[in-house]
Amino acid sequence: MAARISEWITKGETPYSYLNPGGKFSRVAIISLCPDAPDTEEIKKLCGSAYAEFYTTNLMTFQGMLTTLFIPQLIKKYINKHLDLSFHDVKSVSVRAYGDTFAGTVAAIIGKQYGYRSVASIHTCHLTLPKTEAISIKHRLIRFFEYFLRRYTHKNIDFLAPVYSPAVNTISMKYREKTVLIPNSVGVRDCDTKRSYVRKSSFRLITVGRLIDGKSVFPILNAIKNCENFHLTVVGDGPNRFQVEQWIERYNMSQRVTLIPRIQNIILVEQLKNFDAFIAFTLFSEVPKTVIEAGLVGLPIVLNELQQGRPIEYKDASIVWCSGTPQSFLSALVELASDEQKSELYGQKTKNAFKRIFAPATCNEKMYHLLTNEMEKTQKAIPRHEEAQTR
Repeated sequence: MAARISEWITKGETPYSYLNPGGKFSRVAIISLCPDAPDTEEIKKLCGSAYAEFYTTNLMTFQGMLTTLFIPQLIKKYINKHLDLSFHDVKSVSVRAYGDTFAGTVAAIIGKQYGYRSVASIHTCHLTLPKTEAISIKHRLIRFFEYFLRRYTHKNIDFLAPVYSPAVNTISMKYREKTVLIPNSVGVRDCDTKRSYVRKSSFRLITVGRLIDGKSVFPILNAIKNCENFHLTVVGDGPNRFQVEQWIERYNMSQRVTLIPRIQNIILVEQLKNFDAFIAFTLFSEVPKTVIEAGLVGLPIVLNELQQGRPIEYKDASIVWCSGTPQSFLSALVELASDEQKSELYGQKTKNAFKRIFAPATCNEKMYHLLTNEMEKTQKAIPRHEEAQTR
């Protein structure tokens, strides 16, 4: 249950068998909430070894929203009219939503109607979205409806599965007993890990993410502007891409800054080991997939502090923290670039810490069991120390 699958495919963000955790399901039916026509072969890759099916609806189009008015009873009526999800020939069925708003509401409705186990993965920490991300009338209207859909989902879904600890704080205490923290599954293999930390030329940095105000690359760009021994690769696209291109041209940085709008996830992961460090600026309280991938590869990581504190997932990792100003980023980079042994130590310690939490096999196994079996109460509940964030 998701929105536009073709966008996932175009961005190259999803690893093989992403919709079939552990490759243990025999059949995966994908329901798009808006008109979509993704490539059939790409759909098969997302479903791994399972038999893949694809259904499309108009639920998230203007017409669909006008028909349902975001009201669960009308959404249920729409589903009954347009989709047959009885699956009489299947012994056991689970429904998983990617998100706890519209997709979560649809999953909860389908789960209750057919008696299927329902799970909503939560990939966004709504309480800590930067103000700049929701200032337009359109965004405010969407946030308004999402608030009520989220309440419905949290109340009626069988399980809530936030992918990182900050998202747990968006869930009311009365629903914590059905909350299971399951990190995003990423496609990092042993052959993708970094073996050597010896620098060959300039110190090669990489940052990956949407080019938006909440994930601005300008503090990083301004940090390296006057230091010729740093080269930055920016992987990402978004509304701020033109400003980034202008900055590169204005400061004659085309030889030291490479901008790549998008790259297939498998290729990105394969190439990460060729860089010396991963760096990112964000105003979101989150644990991005890109940071997880860089950490599992063994890259030293430089991140900025947030007022909300550091997610508990980073507790045992040797991440280099800075305030987020250009000067603080530069100081952190100089620390790593001047000491290869320290870079290796930080990279290896972060990799080992991340493997205990984010190992793909472990994450897939957790999701598989959540979708198929009743979990022990001690497994379902989120301990209070995992809700917290550290400074």
